[in-house]
This record gives sequence, structure tokens and C-alpha cells, in this order.
Amino acid sequence: MGIKSLLRKIGITGLYFCRSLRNVPEGSVVVFPYDETVISCGITGILAFKRPFPAANHSGDIRQLEQMVESLSECFLGKPDKKALGGGGNEADEKDLLRKTRCLCEGFKTHDLFYELFSNRAYQEKLAVLCTRLEGIIKNAQQTLEGEKGRLAADKFDEIALRITELRDIVWLLKHEVVANIEKVTDLGCFGRHDAPPAAVGLLKEINLIFNNLDRLEVRGRDSAGISVLCVVDQSIFSQFRQRLQDESLLDEFKARTAHKVLANRCIRINEKGPSGISVAFTYKIAAEVGGLGDNVQYLRNQVLGDSIFLHLLRFPLIQHSVLAHTRWASVGEISEPNCHPVDNDSLDSGIIHVCLNGDIDNYRALRRNFERETGRSIASEITTDTKIIPLRIEQHLLKTNAIEEAFRLAVSEFEGSHAIAMHSDLAPGKVFLAQKGSGQAIFVGLAKDYYVPASETYGFVEQTQRYVKMDGEKKEDGLSGKTQGQIFILDSNSEGGLGGIRAMYYDGTPIELSEKDVKETGITSRDIDRQGYPHYFLKEISESPRSVEQTIQGRLSILKENGNRRPQILLDNTVIPDRLESAFRENRIRKIFFIGQGTAGIAASGCTTLLRDYLNHTNIRVASFKASEFSGFMLDDTRDDTLVIAITQSGTTTDTNRAIDMARGLGAYTMAIVNRRDSDITFKVDGVLYTSTGRDIEMSVASTKAYYCQIVAGSILGLRIAQLTESRTDDFLLAEIAQLWELSSCMNKVLQGQSKIRQSAERFSVTKTYWAIVGSGPNKVAADEIRIKLSELCYKSISSDVVEDKKHIDLSSEPLILVCAAGSRDSVVTDIVKDTAIFKAHEAVPIVIATEGEDRFEPYADSVIYVPKIKEHFAPILNTLAGHLWGYYAALTINKESQYLFNFREEISNHIDTSTDNGLNVYEIVLDKAFREKTTGFYRAFKERIRLNRYATAMAIHTASDLTLLLKYLAGSLPMRDFEFDFGVKGTAPNMLRSFFACIGKIINEMTRPIDAIKHQAKTVTVGTSRISEKVEGLLFEALENRGFNKHQLTTSNILVLKRLQEVVAEIKGVTIYKIAGLSILGEPTEESTIYLASKEGSSAGMISRIESNNRLHGTKHIIVKNGNVFIGKGKRDNRSILIAPVISVGTKIDHLVLFDIEFQRQLELGKKVDALGGKYHHIRNLIEETSLPWEDGHLNLLEIEELFGMSAEKISEHIVSKLRT
Repeated sequence: MGIKSLLRKIGITGLYFCRSLRNVPEGSVVVFPYDETVISCGITGILAFKRPFPAANHSGDIRQLEQMVESLSECFLGKPDKKALGGGGNEADEKDLLRKTRCLCEGFKTHDLFYELFSNRAYQEKLAVLCTRLEGIIKNAQQTLEGEKGRLAADKFDEIALRITELRDIVWLLKHEVVANIEKVTDLGCFGRHDAPPAAVGLLKEINLIFNNLDRLEVRGRDSAGISVLCVVDQSIFSQFRQRLQDESLLDEFKARTAHKVLANRCIRINEKGPSGISVAFTYKIAAEVGGLGDNVQYLRNQVLGDSIFLHLLRFPLIQHSVLAHTRWASVGEISEPNCHPVDNDSLDSGIIHVCLNGDIDNYRALRRNFERETGRSIASEITTDTKIIPLRIEQHLLKTNAIEEAFRLAVSEFEGSHAIAMHSDLAPGKVFLAQKGSGQAIFVGLAKDYYVPASETYGFVEQTQRYVKMDGEKKEDGLSGKTQGQIFILDSNSEGGLGGIRAMYYDGTPIELSEKDVKETGITSRDIDRQGYPHYFLKEISESPRSVEQTIQGRLSILKENGNRRPQILLDNTVIPDRLESAFRENRIRKIFFIGQGTAGIAASGCTTLLRDYLNHTNIRVASFKASEFSGFMLDDTRDDTLVIAITQSGTTTDTNRAIDMARGLGAYTMAIVNRRDSDITFKVDGVLYTSTGRDIEMSVASTKAYYCQIVAGSILGLRIAQLTESRTDDFLLAEIAQLWELSSCMNKVLQGQSKIRQSAERFSVTKTYWAIVGSGPNKVAADEIRIKLSELCYKSISSDVVEDKKHIDLSSEPLILVCAAGSRDSVVTDIVKDTAIFKAHEAVPIVIATEGEDRFEPYADSVIYVPKIKEHFAPILNTLAGHLWGYYAALTINKESQYLFNFREEISNHIDTSTDNGLNVYEIVLDKAFREKTTGFYRAFKERIRLNRYATAMAIHTASDLTLLLKYLAGSLPMRDFEFDFGVKGTAPNMLRSFFACIGKIINEMTRPIDAIKHQAKTVTVGTSRISEKVEGLLFEALENRGFNKHQLTTSNILVLKRLQEVVAEIKGVTIYKIAGLSILGEPTEESTIYLASKEGSSAGMISRIESNNRLHGTKHIIVKNGNVFIGKGKRDNRSILIAPVISVGTKIDHLVLFDIEFQRQLELGKKVDALGGKYHHIRNLIEETSLPWEDGHLNLLEIEELFGMSAEKISEHIVSKLRT
């Protein structure tokens, strides 16, 4: 059967290779798919429903909780076979008790109950006592459960473990989502508990929740962050507020903060003409490209608690309020406060509009040009983010429609690219506007009891609620006027919440009817995603990995003692191995077992294969592993009803893996999944599911760790059961394997306890070598492959992974740092690895060896030896990988520390320039100042010393180190300025030197920054499906060039853009002349010996005589064009023709052809096209006119004929216009 027929048979419409999933028809299979990803950001917000705070006494809730805790104690304390949950009691009642307890505790987070707890110290003390009591119950219950390990049935064990997990969730909720937030709100408001009005506490509670959410969203990007708090008050309240500021001597500060032209930190915007009252918007921002998770949010917290003006406003009644916040990873625009979101619309005449963006506005530049041309306004030079165009376009449409809802819809409909947008405005107080279009971006709306919580990730709202609605901006539907894409949600605080307060539509205005089926619920809690005091999610998650391994094993392995004998028990029920699959194994009908996965899961698949091959080595069952995409592309012919395909996946949503499972099932294969997340997509596709850990072990760090260890352990458990079913291994073998699995978490903990030595190794050696490699033999090749992935993600390096014995034959001449995975290998293999390590050392490599405790043969040859506990060979990849993961973490921190050193010096120089400027020095005086030169010289020497010590070998490119060294010497006055232009391509003026220095050191800092949990250009799931389309360069002029053997690659980027604009005004090419240029200098500049030759003439040019035919010396206009390298449009000096000349580059950077077009201009040309075509000349003309004090209008351009407009200089044109206007 042919591949196409086979695909059609199982319902596949097409097969593609190396394509994005977004660009193929539905029902297609993509082999080797790729995802286009860019840097990511995070949006969060909160919109409280407009309700009064009820006056009620909730002391009964505390008493009820006390009673519930007592009941829980009775359920949990005791042996599982008697009183504990899942034992002999009423299971339904016990589940109901947990549910009611959780529900009651959730109620403490609502506004009224929270305020009562906030105001009552006695209630807080009671909660603290109850939390301590619950923690004791959990501890005792866990000990009881562990004592029953091996005796309880697997389903009962899992059930009890799940109840204990639910109890942990309740304790976390009380301690961290209630009690801890009371303390945070108290600190944020700078007031005592008894002098705070309920509304003020309510708003600060919302701001605190936003900060909590933002703290978690920072893992998606953290170079800057901002928050906007929009408040509306009536006129009398505003007057009282101003009087309060006057009384507190704060009015001058208030006026100064309202006067900022660009929205930056601590800016205040006032609109006294709002539709519902007077609007006051407070904005807090920070931009810090170097820093750690939590730093930015703590800075913003400090800004709020230190803002007396804001805290005074809180004590007055508000008509409406809303809050938006954003954490950014810059993709368009530099990292600065003006570029930090939210951004605004500048003009208070049109109200206050604040916007946040995830993704990109691909047509930003075109929209910006249109905005400036249509309004005559320009965007402040400090603002270079594409987000700025959003509020400006909304404002433009608002002036036409007079309705903010429609203006928002019209604006977002214009934006190209994958994006998610959030906006609030005083023109629609009490509303938040959301828009999402394209793949990769997401907006969820959390449906809490008291408010809506929009967020770009689930962990941006789960502290408030687990119920949500998700926008679907990728979906295309039949709209009011054809196909439409992109969704808009408008959230309204004047509602009862839920779906009733959400107005939804597509970008074309087609309404969307939301129903309860659109409401989803996540099983994630804030406990799963909180860093819990760790500096990074990576360290938290890897520290939790031993416990996750224990939870994977719990209830699945036991040893049964009968008549003095010990018998192994592998407790996997029919939800894991269905009865028909178990029968197939017993009847010897399974001949092939394939493990599949992608990325780290694909490496875990290899580890599981190694284990199962060992377990089944006495059978004729073939065991193999494949990348899921490879399997679906090449292994389908080998997949039949004698095949078991086991998918390994963390999330259960990996497209390649899930599609491969669908295809395998379609061919009759048995299917299973080892998966981390309960009820994920893949669990509904396979015959059996084996969950790792608790089934909700969330990993926030992009560099996933604990899922990998658990996947291999789960593969081992499954393999042992298959060995039992096939009778391929004795009970003694199985008992030994079970014992090793039970010891595994203890071994992992020992590795974690020894991480100080791992840190010392990484800090000393990680920055000393440019090239890295990871090697391992046998099972440890799996460890090498997995360490390679994590080190690449953490340290941004391309790293090789090889078999140990191969390394000396591959690239040893590069003198790399080599991480050798040797722990657990048999003695004969270790002997060989020792020899290879000696060879590595002899070739100037830096070998770092992971070895078994007591193995000292590596000491003479390794620069560093990391010891791990003794373990069986086929489990060795877990401990080798754990040590390698930790080494990579500390290596990334070490590299990042070097970037911090450079960052500190840059800040020192920047502050020196600011201080000197304040003292009256200009930039030329600053660079000649002795203090400045001494400061620069001091850093130069320190920097060179660090280079000598190889502190930058890993992460700094040679050319950037060279550039920074030269720049420091120029700034220190150690090198002559005449060479600066040759080195850096610009004149050696003081401004140019400083600009070059800041650009160079900024680039190095960015390249050396290692954010650990987030990856600059990669994410665990696609963050932005970039929708930039490769725009073809085509049109009259480009076709004419191409027809004569020239292409766009022979034009400079600036000239391409110029030609694109100019061809809009060209109606016809009447003739073409091509000139050949020769004799330029080594710098590509014309000299006295430079020549020009006529290569060809055609059309109207064919009969014309050129002076070049008699004198081929390059001079005049053509000399200028070659010297400057710019496109020329104007008049021929001799014949007065309208001509356009394009310089063409063929070799290197030298111009070797000029192509002259004899052109005819368009006669009926729109004014806007004239402006676009003039480019920079337009601004020159405008500036010249404005210097005469005459008002500028674009219509002045119509005072000239088109030939004059493009044939005369800007000066001549301005003189002509002034003359016309004054006559």
C-alpha cells in the first residue's frame, strides 16, 4: 500500500515536511514540524464587580472551619484500613468534607470576609492555629500512609495520597492566599488594620493580587514591568482630595507628576472631562534588563507603598476603578521606562487610554507613518515600542466614531501579526477591553466571585479562581462580511460577573454567544506554581524531584511476604495496562514495543528503552525508541496489532506525540502514555495511562527537570510489570529492582545535598572554555543527551553529545570543556573512560567527571570530579543527569554574574555622564574630563584582566570583546581618533563614541544574561506564533532591474526601501542605461583614477549620446552617487529628462554598476503617496518652510508639478512654496 493511500485510509489529508503547523490544512501530518517563536511577555489585570460591601459578622465561618478541622482529624488520623480516608469510612462523606472545607476557605478570599479577617487580629490568630493543626494532620497522615506502602492496593493508595494532597492545598490556601495576603496588603497600604476603610483595603487587595500574579508571570519575561491603576471620582471628592494634598504639602509633587509628557514611573494622568467624573490614573514602571525573578515586582510594590498621593486617594470613595499590569521581554523597542507597558495615548483631549501588548504589531511602522501624516503629531523619540501605536489608533478612531468600544474594535482589526491586547480607559470606566488574534498568544479570563481576572497564562489567575474562559484568536469563522479572525472580550464591572458581564465578538463585529460549555476549570493551584522562597523555579523543581520520584513509585510497588517468602508486587491496574493488553502479553502476541516522545520526553523514551531491553533480554520482543515525529514519518510500516506504542509526554498536549499515537491506533497498535498531567489531551487517545508523581506536578521553568526523572522511573515500573507478564525475569531480579527504586529518592537527595561542590566546579570552570561537550557510554549516553538539552537551554550554547570513546576522534582539537557521565558504569567501562579522560586532559580540554562515590581513578586527569551515590547501571542516567542539571544551573548563574559586572560599569558611566551634564558639562567636555578617563581606564584594566583569566570565553564573542576593548581605549584617550571610523564605521566624535560604547556593552550584557527559568528565544509551549510574512520585493523598478540581471540582494536595505516608495510615483520606464564602475579604492570610494563605462542602452536612451562615450572618468553626479551609495532621482543636467539612478553592488561592498532609468511620472497621484515617496526629503522641506514661520500643510506639495517635486532640491522647493504662499 502506498503512503498516500495509507494516510487517506486513516483520515489524513496531507503529508508535509518541515512546515509550521499553522500553515498546513486541517487534518495534515507534519514531519519535522517547526515552531516560529519570539520573546514573550505577560498580561494580567483585575476588574472588581461594582457591589457594596455587606455589613455582616462572619465569626460563624471561623467556628465552622474549626469544626471541619476536627472532623478532618478524625478521618485522617488512624490506619488506612480503619479510619483514614479511603479506608473503612464513608468515602463519599469524606470527599464531601474536603470539598466543603476547601469551599469555606475559598470564601475567606472574598472582599467582605477578607476585610473582616484583615480587621480582626483574633481571627487571624485562630487561622494560624488551625493551619498548624492541619499541618500536623498532614504529617501524621503521610507517615501512616508510608507505613502502609506495599500493603494497600494501588487505587486505594492513590486515593488516599490524593486526599492528602487536597488537604495540603487547603493549608496552602489559608496560609498563603489569605493570611500572607493580609500582611502584604497591610504593608502595601502603610496603615494599621483598624483605620482602613473597606474600599481602600479592597483596592489594595486587588493590587496585591496583581503583584502576586505578575510575580509568577515574570517567568515569561522580566526585563521590565508596569502597572496602571485607573480611578474615577466625582467633582466634590476630587476637590477634597486636592485639599488633602495641599494640607499635606503634596500638591506641588502632584502637579509635577501630572506634567510628564511620556508615561513613565510614578506618572499621574488627570482627565477632568471624563464621562463619569474626574479620572486619575497612576502608573508605576521599572526597566531592568539585568536582575532576578521578583526584583521588578518588589520594586513596584515599593513604589505603591511609598506613594503618599495614591494612598491618600484610596481613602476617598471611588466611582470606578480598574487595574492592568504587564511584564515584558522586549522584542520591539529598547528596554526603558517609556517603552515599558502600559503605554498611553498622550492626549487628554481624547481621554485616558492605557494599553498592554503581548506579541508584535507587524505593520507598526506603516501605521506610525500614517498616524504622523494624518495628525501632524509625532511619537516621542524615547518611545520605540510598537505597542505605542495601539492607543494612538484607538484615539484616532474614537474621534470619528465617538464610541470607545467601536474605536477599539476598528483599531485592533488593523493590526497584523500575532497579538494579545488589554486596554482600560476612563471613557469606559469599569470596563476592560481584551483582543487576541493569531496563534501562540493567549488571554484567559478568570471568573472569580468578586472580579474578573484577565491574564495571558493560567497562573496569572489561579490564586483567585480555577474557573475561566479562554479567548480563541486563532479560530476563523464566517462573519458579517466573509471570513473573520480574532476575538474581542469587553468585561463589565457593572454586572453580577460570570458570563453575564462579558460581551464577546469577532474582529469584524460578529457577536459571539458564550455559554457554560465555554467555561473551563484548571486543576492547577497557586501552590503548584509558586517559587516558595527559591531564587528560581528551576532550583525549586529540581529540589522537589526526589519527592516526585517517591510519588511516582508510591502505591505501585510492594513486597508480599508469604510463608517466609518475599514476592514482588507491581500494582498497575487496568487503567494502566488494560485487560486485553495484559492478555496479549501473556499470550506472547506483542512482538514490538516502541517508546516515543519529543525533546526531553524523547530522551526519557530512550532511557525507558534501555531499562525495558534489559528486563526483556530473554525474550524476542523488540524494544526501540523514536522521536515522535520520526516515528510518524518513518516507522508506520512497522506498526501493527503486534505493537505497543508508549508515548512519553509532560503536558499531554505535544502535537507530534499525540498525532503519532492517533496514527498508531489507526493501524491497530496498542497504545499507552506516561504523562504528567491528569485529563490532558493524550489521556483520551490511549488505551492505558501511567501518571507520574501526583498527575499535576507542574513545572514553570522552561528547563524541565523532575518530569524526566519521573518518566524514567515510571518506565521502569511499567517494564517490571511487563517482565512479570512475559515471565522473562525471576522474582529475585524483580525484588532487587524494587529495592533500587525505593532507594532512588534517597540517592537523589544525597546529590542535592552535595550541590555546593557542584556549584564550585561550575563557578570555576564554566566560563573558561568556548566549546562544550557532554559524553556518556551505554545507558549514560541518555544522561549526556538530556544534560545537553538543559545546558543548552540554561546557558544558550550549542553543545555536542557523544559516546565517550568517540570524542577523541571528533573535535578534541577545539579544546572543549567536557562533562563526562561515568557514574554507575561497570568497572571495565570505567577503566576505558579513565583512559579517555587522560587523553582529553592531554589535549588541553577541561574534563569534569561525574563518578560513583569511592571511584578515585579520575582524580589525576579530571579538572573536577563530582561524586554521586552508587547505583545500578541502568538507573545511572538519573543521578548523572541530576548532577549535570545542577552543574548547568550554576554555570548559567556564573555566566549571568559576569553580565552583572558589565551592567554595573555601564550604570556607573551612565550616572557619571548624567551628573556631569547636571553640572554644566557638554558631551565633548565629559569625554575629555580627567575623572571620566580615569574611570574608563580603570575598568579597561579590570576587564582585560578578566579576559586574561578566561572569564568571558564561554559567552562573549571575540569580536565583541575586541570592540569593547577598543572603545574603552578610545574613551580613555589612548588611541587616535582618526582610526575610529575605520573600526566602527562612524566618525570619531564624542557623541558617536559614547553611542558606540553603550550599544556595544548593551549587546554584550544582553548576550550574557541568563534568565534561568525563561529562555529568550524558546519556550516550553509556543509563546508567539510569529505571523510575519516574507514580503516580496516587486514592482516596476524591481522587475526592470531583475530583467537586466540584477536582484534585490545587490541593493542596500535603505535603497530597497527608497525604490519601493519611489516606484509608486513612476508611471513608465521609457529607457534604461547601464554603467560599469571600476577603479574604486579599497574602501569602495571613488578616486581620481576611478572610471565609468557604458555597458548598455535601450529604449529612449538608445539614441542618446553620453559624455561617457568620450570621457570615462568618474565625476559629477555619478561620482556623488557612487561616493554616497544612495538612489538618485532628479533631472538630467544636459537633457532635462526625469531620471532615477540606482547604485548596484555585485562584489563585497563596492558599487560596480549604476542603472539609470528614463522615467515618466504618474499624473494623478494622491497626496499621501507623494509624501511617502519623498521620504526624508519631505521632512527637510517641511522644516525649511516652518523656519519661515509659515504653517505647514501637506497640501503645499501640490503647488509644484511632480517633475519639480522630485527634480528640484529641498531648498529650491521650499523657496518656490514660500513664494507661492506669500503672493
